[in-house]
Amino acid sequence: MACGVEILGVDRQDLFETGDPEEILNQSPLWARDIERLGPWTRRRSPGIDQAGDAWVWTSGQPDKSLPGYSCDMSRILVCRRCASTMDTAWHFIETGRMQAWDSVMAVEQTAGRGQHQRQWVSPAGNIHASWCWPIPEHKSGETANWRNLMSLAAGFIFAQALRKFNVPVEIKWPNDLLIRDRKFAGILIENRGGHILTGCGINLAFAPEDRLLRDQFAVPATHLSREGFDFTPLALWMTLTTEGKAIFETLVHGAKPAEFIKMIDTRMAWIGKKVAIREMNDTVFEAVILGLSKDGGLRIKKGNTSRVIYSGSIIPA
Repeated sequence: MACGVEILGVDRQDLFETGDPEEILNQSPLWARDIERLGPWTRRRSPGIDQAGDAWVWTSGQPDKSLPGYSCDMSRILVCRRCASTMDTAWHFIETGRMQAWDSVMAVEQTAGRGQHQRQWVSPAGNIHASWCWPIPEHKSGETANWRNLMSLAAGFIFAQALRKFNVPVEIKWPNDLLIRDRKFAGILIENRGGHILTGCGINLAFAPEDRLLRDQFAVPATHLSREGFDFTPLALWMTLTTEGKAIFETLVHGAKPAEFIKMIDTRMAWIGKKVAIREMNDTVFEAVILGLSKDGGLRIKKGNTSRVIYSGSIIPA
């Protein structure tokens, strides 16, 4: 079945700006491929989006038409042309009861995307900028609380596993950035509020900041998937990531214990057994060897003859 893709048709001040399919098509060649593939599009009223009587969305005229090489479930993807942050837009829909578990928000362009530690995330048209609502994990063995503490790591693992469907050689930079050949191409942000989990994801498909523009010496140089030889379009890839990711999430949370997950993700972590430079939150910088993950998701390191666990900090190869 196809995803329930809905292009928002009415602006909401200070949250998002909308556009019809033709306007979105003209924003980016990659989006043009998605819009053309899923057309024709039909404009209809959508009381489930807003209480206003003039709430409109555009829906694909071919709801059962699958994209080549992709599969999708019936979660909703809400698309806007531009917003400050998909996280803020998604929280609006969650808090007003118009977005359920497994629904997501995508923006063709973000003007104030945020990453870890409130860092700005560069968000041009052509890349993926999305926020995805997850259910609160419930584990039959009573491990629910432990799983909740691992959601940030689980997000990195889920996206890495889904991307490996396309043979993308993904590694996870603790706790949840995604790398190819030691260059960052995706960042993930987890926020919890009011009994909901929101997973923000930015993936560089066609654009990445140049090395010379990096202001932080502890920032990992960036790349994008096109440069690495992978041809994706934003909507088609996001449709698959959310479908594959949902299946991986349910297998993990319902079928594996946190200790088993830690063993699985250890095989996907970058720089295990290698020396790195670590900058702690108090700006102390030192070198250490990464040993792996602790049972509660911290990073086990060895500095000299001493081993310990850290729970925050920036890391780059030494």
